[in-house]
Amino acid sequence: MLERLHIRKLRGLRDLKVEGLGPVNVVAGRNNAGKTTLLEAIFLLGGAGNPRHALNSHVVRMEPADATPASVWESAWAPLFYDLNVDEPLTISGHHSAVGDMTLSVALARPVTTEVPRGGNDRPLTTDRPFERALRFTYVDPRAGQLENQAREMPDKVAFDQNDTYSPFNGTILQPRSSNVNEDAVRLGRLRKQKRGDLLLEALRVLEPRLQAVEDNASSGAPMIWVDVGLRELVPLPTMGAGMTHVTRLVLAAAMVPDGIVLVDEIENGLHHSVLPDVWHVVGKAAEQFNVQFFATTHSFECVQAARTALGSDGFRLHRLDIVKGENRCVTYGPEAMDAAIRHNLEVR
Repeated sequence: MLERLHIRKLRGLRDLKVEGLGPVNVVAGRNNAGKTTLLEAIFLLGGAGNPRHALNSHVVRMEPADATPASVWESAWAPLFYDLNVDEPLTISGHHSAVGDMTLSVALARPVTTEVPRGGNDRPLTTDRPFERALRFTYVDPRAGQLENQAREMPDKVAFDQNDTYSPFNGTILQPRSSNVNEDAVRLGRLRKQKRGDLLLEALRVLEPRLQAVEDNASSGAPMIWVDVGLRELVPLPTMGAGMTHVTRLVLAAAMVPDGIVLVDEIENGLHHSVLPDVWHVVGKAAEQFNVQFFATTHSFECVQAARTALGSDGFRLHRLDIVKGENRCVTYGPEAMDAAIRHNLEVR
């Protein structure tokens, strides 16, 4: 489990320390406080400097298909650095209970300049190779030692130089409005192969008591999840509403990264406040059953209240991010402070 985190020079986070992390973590704060960036930092750290993260949509906020040598630097890489200052590396460090201290540094590697002799007394011809800027990833932990990888711009592509595929922990990010019904069905198939499909069925019954079965099949021409709610035929999961789909993705994500970390951006997105306690109940069960650590961002006071209702004050950690006089801050609420804040309707988002 990740126990603490320190982020420097990543996007809008000049210097942020987050202490006292727990199995279930709720990250609150105003817009642009750095909530999503915190999730991205954890995802990067779990990759141990995987250079392919330089084009991962969960990191650079653009689809790989949209990245071209002409656009990747301005649109994807430069915005990773605080104030677009590519002269200073960004660093992400933390302590993991099973791994120990870990640090990832990402820096710009300057373009290569070569000098070609002309002969005689002529001065050498200096040539720049414009599409060879690179992101250099340097990762260190007690298990792996030091690893160095990089992603390089080329005239027609981005090349990845990776010396190791080590990962200190598995992680996955769930973004709002990014559901893939085919991928969800494949994940359910893997869970059913392990004879653990009943875990999803039990979770979904929290929202729909009529539910009798959950199946994955390709009768419609592509893999999909179908549910039995007592009608004449099975119905596609998405027709049951955003809440059912959301809970399904949470459980399947946890099943995909056992002993790892699930990162959820805007966990309340598309959900009515009345079902939020049930959703948090499912999160707590999934964290226990798959031994995963959850991080979820929210803008909703009702979502924080729901987490307290479902998990209790000591069943999760609330971290509020803020920017005070240009300084990044994180306030972590203990059980008593959280109870008092919610009881007096103080601003915790």
